[in-house]
Amino acid sequence: MIIKRIILNNFRNYGGLDIEVGPSVNVIYGNNAQGKTNIIEAISVGSSVYSHRTSKDKEMIRFGSNEYEVILQCHDEVYDSDTELKACYYNEKSEFNSKRIPARGLFQDGMSIPKISQYIGVCNTVIFAPEDLNIVKGMPASRRKYLNLLICKVSPSYYDNLGRIKKLIDQKNACLKSFRGVYDPGRDNELDYWDFSIADLSSYLIIERFRFCELINRKAAAHHSIISDGKENLKIEYVTLKGSEAVIRGILDEDDMFDTFIKGTLSEAILARIRSTLSDFILDKLRKERISDVEKGVYTNGVHRDDLEITLNDLSMRQFSSQGQQRSASLSLKLAELEIIKEKTNSSPILLLDDVFSELDEGRRVSLLSGMNSAQIFITCTDRSFVENELSSIVTGSVDTCFYRVESGKVFCE
Repeated sequence: MIIKRIILNNFRNYGGLDIEVGPSVNVIYGNNAQGKTNIIEAISVGSSVYSHRTSKDKEMIRFGSNEYEVILQCHDEVYDSDTELKACYYNEKSEFNSKRIPARGLFQDGMSIPKISQYIGVCNTVIFAPEDLNIVKGMPASRRKYLNLLICKVSPSYYDNLGRIKKLIDQKNACLKSFRGVYDPGRDNELDYWDFSIADLSSYLIIERFRFCELINRKAAAHHSIISDGKENLKIEYVTLKGSEAVIRGILDEDDMFDTFIKGTLSEAILARIRSTLSDFILDKLRKERISDVEKGVYTNGVHRDDLEITLNDLSMRQFSSQGQQRSASLSLKLAELEIIKEKTNSSPILLLDDVFSELDEGRRVSLLSGMNSAQIFITCTDRSFVENELSSIVTGSVDTCFYRVESGKVFCE
């Protein structure tokens, strides 16, 4: 899938933008604070409903306006067909919003898409930005977001189950607060109601996260070994409810099916057996921690606390690695994401590079773009000659490069 045309209405500093883009490398350049990153952000929002800069849609509405629209006209090269994606957001004052409450709208070919899970994955993008350092050095939420977004792009049901588990946890927390810190055995049936559902959904999420984390670990480690010239060993481990991994591995090792599981080709019968066993294990843990949760008034030890442990040569990267090493690790994680999406969808995702080339040395730039000549790429930078001169051997040797100059929210095709 490639993008052929980008249309923005009242998005960030763009009152209106309508540009055609090339199928290979698109370089968006200009001085700082002109709107280059806004175009990259718009592509990400239009393709995956995700912004790497904010979680609030209202912040992306142009000042003085009441709604934004991002329209991506795309072409599927595999099926030789066109499709149009439209992501929009209306505040309570928008004339297009009859309900008068803030609302997001998603459309494909003019038809409303009721669920985000049905929208994500139509046009896959992978963004690499300075903020991605937070995956390595930031809080667990940054790593959960990276993992969740990757799985959502290749598994629509995963997104739906993420929403379900969040609602269940919120409802259980409300129930826990109603105890006012004092456990009452006579109300166990109320907590059982929530815990049965939480255990069942948690088992699904843990299995998927464990599988994808192992995929990421294998691929990121290989990329990092190349980047570090074999001197560093990167490792990513999934951190979740203690004992869960042992339950999964126990059944897989018994049937010698671990690699089959990681590839995603495990039989439904064995997968159902793992999920059932894991669900029972989680439910038992929930019951054992019930009194503690009631006293705290909050569900503390669940999949909403999951994390990825990232180590370099067996040392925690958050504590012991340099910024250069952290940058290499985040790059390796993004390369793993690219590879996984390509394998699972049989199509190269669109690569969005937001102001990262100036922070990467030549070796890392080569690693990032290796194998991506067949994909569509969008690059933002401040200096056009930087791409033309320094990167010509990497990205412009065998593909056409299109240049777009950005000034004060206006884009000039060159």
